[in-house]
Amino acid sequence: MFFELRLIWRFVRNDFWDTIVPCYTTFITAWIYENRHIQDFPLAFLMCTIYTMLYILTFCVANQVNSVEEDAINKPDRPLPAGLVSRRGAIIRLLIYNAFFIIVAYLFNVLLFAIAWQVITIILCGWGSKHWVTKNLICISAGTVALMGAEWQLTTPTISHNVWQFIIFLSIWAGFGLPVQDLRDQVGDAVMHRKTLPLQFGDLLSRKMLFVYFLTVSPILYYFAIVSQENFSAWVIALIVAQYIYHGVVAYRVMRFRTSKADDKTYHYFVYLFIATIPVICFLK
Repeated sequence: MFFELRLIWRFVRNDFWDTIVPCYTTFITAWIYENRHIQDFPLAFLMCTIYTMLYILTFCVANQVNSVEEDAINKPDRPLPAGLVSRRGAIIRLLIYNAFFIIVAYLFNVLLFAIAWQVITIILCGWGSKHWVTKNLICISAGTVALMGAEWQLTTPTISHNVWQFIIFLSIWAGFGLPVQDLRDQVGDAVMHRKTLPLQFGDLLSRKMLFVYFLTVSPILYYFAIVSQENFSAWVIALIVAQYIYHGVVAYRVMRFRTSKADDKTYHYFVYLFIATIPVICFLK
């Protein structure tokens, strides 16, 4: 059991900030937003933990089974390239995890979100990951909706129209900005014959494209997520200005720092803004 728990952690630990933290942040935000009673929190938090771990585990194992060659270059500490488990062993675990995922989702009344996530996972781990449009703009945007929708519905049977607007705009903003993550993984992506943004347009041109994007389109999408809550006070204006400055920092880093390690840090700057934005909806209610 200790080995299995250690193996699970090795599968998912690279996605701690990308997925696990946003899941918990969304759940706690929804709990506060929906004014749920504190005495119900421990059981609900356990449900969130079980669902979240199966949500990220089913994707991580599927992704790593299909990208052993890439991980051997970019992330050699992962279980498969590190030799902790065979490919056959990982596939067997993947089938078991997905079976548990469907059962848990059914019991927790988030089955449609789980099925949607499984479909997105199949696409992402197959042909969908081959091109930056299908990978980031389509699949990751849709996957973020499935993530936030499920975590929110764990706290309430019905998600309001305003919440759905916030989730959809924030998910599109996240997905459209995530080609920035492909700057750091160009060697591994080339091995997998992927057409990520930097591999299709070249490193310099793709950085110029992202620089312009983070100074124009990205702040606008973020703006729509905020104003979708119909609360336009002075502090909201300050928030809009602050997020534009932050976008400027990300844009500057894209052009100024060009090593794989620096690109990873730039990508996580973007992720931190995503995580920090989720609870903002509570102040816009």
